[in-house]
Amino acid sequence: MTLSHATSVLQLAVSPAIIISACGLLILSMTNRLGRAIDLARLLSSERPGAADSRKKKINLQLRIIVHRCGLIRLSILFCTLCILLTAILILALFILTTTEVDSGLIVAILFCASILSLALGLVFFTWDVFLALRAMDAEISVDE
Repeated sequence: MTLSHATSVLQLAVSPAIIISACGLLILSMTNRLGRAIDLARLLSSERPGAADSRKKKINLQLRIIVHRCGLIRLSILFCTLCILLTAILILALFILTTTEVDSGLIVAILFCASILSLALGLVFFTWDVFLALRAMDAEISVDE
């Protein structure tokens, strides 16, 4: 393998590496949201025993929403982690296919599409969590009861 060929291989790996870095930051944000949701659930659970009936209803609604949110965040983290895994395999496949001079664009295309699809699913579940968080806030501040 010549130096220019090795340089080409490394350049192919840089773009997927940027996806890995971006997903890592997304997962950091998601784990922070998960931690905050869990902390809020613990706080509300400890408040529930001594609360008035009307407050207990609001707390129970919020807790149901938080449990649902935690499931969505878990799925978001799962799909973003899967994106990182698929992207890492893509980098490895690019390196192997390029160094062995085997032409298999189909493998690269499938791995790339699967990686981006995983990222998209992670973002969909993450956005869904944001909407549920706003619903929980509405339940907390509603004054119609």
